[in-house]
Formats: sequence, C-alpha cells, structure tokens
Amino acid sequence: ISDLYSIGHQHVTKAQLENGEAVPFIHRIELDGPKGEVVRIRALFDDGAMVSAMCASIFQKVKHRLHNLTQSNKHLRMADGSIVKSIAKWTGTIRIKGIKTQSTFEVFDSGKSWGFLLGKPTLHAFAAIHDYKTDTINI
Repeated sequence: ISDLYSIGHQHVTKAQLENGEAVPFIHRIELDGPKGEVVRIRALFDDGAMVSAMCASIFQKVKHRLHNLTQSNKHLRMADGSIVKSIAKWTGTIRIKGIKTQSTFEVFDSGKSWGFLLGKPTLHAFAAIHDYKTDTINI
C-alpha cells in the first residue's frame, strides 16, 4: 500500500492569486508514446504524493497513444484513508518544457478530482526544486 495524498482544488481563481492564497501548482507536461505520439496534459504537482497517477477516465481517452501499459499490484491510500487498487501502470518518458525523464505512473479512478498527479518520485527524477515563497518549480 502506497500513501497518496492529494491537495487543494484544481481550478485556481484570480481572487486566490490576488489574495496570496496557497494554491496547487499546476503545469502542462508531455508524455511520449512509443510511436512518437505525444500526450499533453495539465498535471497537479504534489510532492506529498508517493506515486504519480493518472485518473482512469483520462487514461481511457489517451491510452491508444501510450500503449505500454502493464499490470499493477499496488493499492493506494487516499487522503481520506480509503484504499484504492491501481488498475494499471505506465512507464515512459515524461517531459516538462523540453526536459525529459523516465517515470512511472499508476492508473486509477480519482473520482475526477484531478486528471494527472505528478508525485514525489517523478519530481525527484526531474531534480525539481519548489520555491514555496514564489510558487515556482525549477527543473
């Protein structure tokens, strides 16, 4: 069982930014398929999540481009303490602004709370540094 803690709300408003509220860090990433196809998706960066994950509903829309899906035997603990079985996992190249790394993400039903969660292992692979004061991530 891996702990998976998701944070905040996915839609950030102008008022939240103007009020200096702490908001989730969301940025576009690219997943490289084995035949040169690219899947572009907005990811919620969460350095508290012990895995990266894609919601099953999103994966159904893009799986024809990613192909190299394998079985997963992981069970994930949600923020509310519930345990969810991963449907599958994908391993491949993830890119952020042209910088690449190999990573794996789990696929499960997130209840549409988010589409893609970029967790600590992938952030570590990118050697990402999050400056919380300026809310920027350097890779």
